Amino acid sequence: MRRESKEKIQTIKNGSIMTCQLVTSSRRGSKSPSPTRASSKSPKRTGSGKMSDSRPQSAKSKSPSPTRKGSAKSRSSSRKRGSISPGSKKSKSPSPNRKGTSSASSRGRSAGKKKVRVKSPSRTQSGLKIRDLSDQGLTAVPPNLLAEKDLGIVNLSGNNLKNLPTEIARWDKIEKLDLSKNYGLRRTKASDNTSLPQEILTLVNLRELIISECNLQRLPPIIWQMTNLHVLDISRNKINILVPEVGNLSNLRKINLKHTNITSLPPEIVYCQDLEEILLWGNKISTLPETLPELLKLKTLGLNYRDFCGQMDAMREKFLNTGQVKSDYIPQIVFDLPALETLDLEGTKINNMPETTNHGLRELNLSRNFLNVLPRSVYNLNHLTLLNLSDNQFNSLPDELGNLKSLTKLRLANNQIHFLPLTIGNLKNLKELDVSFNKLKRFPINIKGLRNLKYLHAEKNDLTAVPDEICELVELQTLNLTENNIHTLPMRLHRLTKLKDAHVYDRYNKHGLWLYKNPLTTPPMEIWRTDKTEKIFDYLKKLAIIKTENLQRQKMLVMGESQCGKSTLIMGLVHGISLSPVENEEKGRKSKQEDAEDILKRRKSHDFNTENAVQENEDCQKEIPSLTSKTEFIEQTIWKTENMVEFVINDFGGDDAYRISYPLFLDANALVLLVYDHSEYSKKTHQTSIGEWLDLLSRYTPGVTIKLVGTKSDLCEDSYAVEDTADLVQELVQEHLENYLGKLRMELSLVERDLKEAKIGSIQDYIEHLENQKQKLEYLLSKPVKIIPEIATVSSQEGLPGVSHLVNSIELLAIDTELFPHGQRCIPDLWNKLRARLKRRSGYYLSWEVVEKVANNSHVKDDAITNALQYLHDIGEVMWFKNIPGLSRILFHKPRLLVDLITSLYHYNFGEFFNYDDNKIFMSMGKFKKDTFNEAVEIFVKYGQISRPLLSCLWFNHRLTEAKFTELLELMPYLDICYTIPQPEVPSGNNIALPLMVLPWYNKEFAENDVVEDFEKNSPEKVKPVILEYQFPLQLPQGVFEKISVCLQDHVLTRIDWKNAVYATLEDASFLLCLASDPSNPCDSIKLMFKGQSDALPVSSLKTVSQVITNTLYKVEGLIWKIKASKDVWSNHAIQFIQKDIVCEE
Repeated sequence: MRRESKEKIQTIKNGSIMTCQLVTSSRRGSKSPSPTRASSKSPKRTGSGKMSDSRPQSAKSKSPSPTRKGSAKSRSSSRKRGSISPGSKKSKSPSPNRKGTSSASSRGRSAGKKKVRVKSPSRTQSGLKIRDLSDQGLTAVPPNLLAEKDLGIVNLSGNNLKNLPTEIARWDKIEKLDLSKNYGLRRTKASDNTSLPQEILTLVNLRELIISECNLQRLPPIIWQMTNLHVLDISRNKINILVPEVGNLSNLRKINLKHTNITSLPPEIVYCQDLEEILLWGNKISTLPETLPELLKLKTLGLNYRDFCGQMDAMREKFLNTGQVKSDYIPQIVFDLPALETLDLEGTKINNMPETTNHGLRELNLSRNFLNVLPRSVYNLNHLTLLNLSDNQFNSLPDELGNLKSLTKLRLANNQIHFLPLTIGNLKNLKELDVSFNKLKRFPINIKGLRNLKYLHAEKNDLTAVPDEICELVELQTLNLTENNIHTLPMRLHRLTKLKDAHVYDRYNKHGLWLYKNPLTTPPMEIWRTDKTEKIFDYLKKLAIIKTENLQRQKMLVMGESQCGKSTLIMGLVHGISLSPVENEEKGRKSKQEDAEDILKRRKSHDFNTENAVQENEDCQKEIPSLTSKTEFIEQTIWKTENMVEFVINDFGGDDAYRISYPLFLDANALVLLVYDHSEYSKKTHQTSIGEWLDLLSRYTPGVTIKLVGTKSDLCEDSYAVEDTADLVQELVQEHLENYLGKLRMELSLVERDLKEAKIGSIQDYIEHLENQKQKLEYLLSKPVKIIPEIATVSSQEGLPGVSHLVNSIELLAIDTELFPHGQRCIPDLWNKLRARLKRRSGYYLSWEVVEKVANNSHVKDDAITNALQYLHDIGEVMWFKNIPGLSRILFHKPRLLVDLITSLYHYNFGEFFNYDDNKIFMSMGKFKKDTFNEAVEIFVKYGQISRPLLSCLWFNHRLTEAKFTELLELMPYLDICYTIPQPEVPSGNNIALPLMVLPWYNKEFAENDVVEDFEKNSPEKVKPVILEYQFPLQLPQGVFEKISVCLQDHVLTRIDWKNAVYATLEDASFLLCLASDPSNPCDSIKLMFKGQSDALPVSSLKTVSQVITNTLYKVEGLIWKIKASKDVWSNHAIQFIQKDIVCEE
């Protein structure tokens, strides 16, 4: 983040160097000035019923800025996107200095000779030529055109042609011929057949013939012999009648008969069985043939149905309005066209509608009529996407409305509707709902089911409140509540993040949030009278926080790869300052030490652990990251926002050295900020920057809430690149999550198949194992990680762009009871007293007996103890692993000390620490000589083995007594990150190379294939190894094999470790545990090879080892696996597959 927000660039103009500033736009696309009214058309009335494809979505147009800088910025943005604003035009006048400009004399010389211009030298998709000779005053087809080959489309419209020559037979590949607006083709006598020659029938590839607006009174009869036609346009010719021969066009799909003066269609049209579209607008159709419903593919019948009621007098209209007579003038066959997709009966003055069999109907417009009920068949139109019932007489709608699952637009304005059916929540695809000008008093609670709703218009109703369910419609872009009786807005309205504008118009339609003509008191008028919702939402958000009772401190985990900007982000969140080196260099006033001292002063009162003033200072100094150093394992900070929302932040170091210890500090109840470098993000980097972290969280904390944060946005090329990258992140993250869920579903189907097969064999243990995995898969499918859709992009530049918006988002998440139900609890004062007493205790941890004693002294007893400890764990005051055997009876009452212990063993840069010459503790504390020191370090680096002297040096800062040292040696293996080796009773003279503690994570030696071969060969005669295979379809997380290796230590006699294998012996058997590497097997697996001392199955040892593996795997909540073993092993109940404690025999 070392790039300045404004770049200086130099340009050369007229031989001189000119310096200018490039200002990048902060949003995609600039807002154009409000256009002048170029049309005299009046605005369409709401709900009048014309079926537009979509409601306008652009925001309110604002007047241009009076300064030139703003307009230049807009022009710069539009140029960058390669687009031209609607109001801009290219100048057609040539430049006075441009060479090659035509002079007046040259124009005069060329004026005497008429040239034929060919406008479109392009080709069709099939590679045929397109020739456009329209509007050129031609009286005959040019000979050169007649001689051309491979013609696909010929446009001769707008000329003065009288006929086509016989030479058109050469156009043997032509597909489309346009002869429209050639008035010379006039045919006034029945015997006149000269306009289209007989040779046109040889054009067997001709699919579309346009002969519209040629002033024809009779059509050339040869047209009815062109049986290969798919499209025929004869519109705007006053032919008065369509002849029965139209039925000869058996391949016809579309026919345009607009403005032809016809009054009906011939019954023979039914022979055009492929017909999909008939356009009849501009004709006074009086009847339709009874055969029309037999056109099974007819999708569009363009007909002005108002013609059927054109001669109606005022008295009859009054009777229709009051229902005294029924409307029966729309032909029944209109409702019997099975493939019809659009039916527009707007303003036809009907008061009843017959049952319809138009099962393919997609748009139905019944607005401006006298309807108060619909036939049941309408609610069975499964493909209906638009239903317009505006300006009718409906009082209510039936529950069957919920059957229209495909509906995207529902318009009910200007009726008398008092309530909406509860089933409206079933319309999951609905994007537009207009209930304006009705008598609604409330919205149904099921309206929350309309998750895709973008436009909700409820103007001029009797609404008294806006329900909280409206706040779940997160896609809303327009919410029109004008002229109701609403006093208060719901505090959660700020969730509607796509509702950005307020009280603005877009193309004469109300857009954004509209609240006028309501007796609103919350928020007050000075807040809600605005053109942006940000001010309203800020007010409601602060009000929600203020009114949120018992809001507790919450835990926030900040994760991401190394050097992605996590620590800088935290400094921006907590202190509002930047750690950007460029920024500090520009200021040139404070040294690093001065900055650290300033930070220290601010953080003294918020230190994570407070034993005494000295400890505060030491801890705080440790938490202040230098400008160039990485974050160590975990750095912990307390943060309280301006709105008094409190968090404890765990900043995870991103280095691989810390991965094995992550699970100890992951928490499904926490908010995770997943941080990545926005400037470096791409499809190639997705897996390392985001993907593997999503996998990690899915395995260890299913259901956790994740907020994605992109840092270093100032290093992106421009604001468009920032937004484009954010779109890419959303796309790839969604794809990543869908792939994960898809794999779970696939694995579930495989387990169900295996379970079905296993029940035939009746191996009970194997069946129970599969049933357990089935239940786990179903559980994981119900608890995917919850990823907040909005991507936050931030920068450490001056002003910290994006940080304040991120803070707002985090605060809103914190008060969301659906995401964090534990965040708002009424906590007894006794629990806080217990916290204080626990903190005063010394030591690295407290035993359960001590915890119970302290709790009883604080009057916290029985079940209240576990509830209190869980609360203290949730707010980060203590660490209690209640679900981990061995650790559930231990309380880490000072988490900082635990972090320091782990950091002393797992560090990203031991190379600097292991410096014998500079670090004197190796000589003073470890009594090392340089050669013995190098030997001890080499053993540690290569095998992960730590001798006692070296461990004393690593723990030097803890100032441990011998008793504390021994106590920690007993504790550390419970964390599953290391194991200890018993020491001989008589100390060895040279213990430099004798390992006391082993960290399998650091072991770099790999077992080759010969290790497996040797294990099999060295088996006693007639003793075959027993083989178990643990298969992991969704990948085995890093560190799990190492944890299994650690947990085996308490149960083996001797062992040899490799990075990918463990060989060990027990009382009656030996085994080899190894990570299998089989290219033919796409999933990870662990293979366990067991051999006893005889041919008998070593059941006891096999039970012990399999139980250790199972217990370790169960600690990974989102991990699934299958155990493959022989029937003999399963039948002897030798495999332990359910988590339980291991009883060690004396």
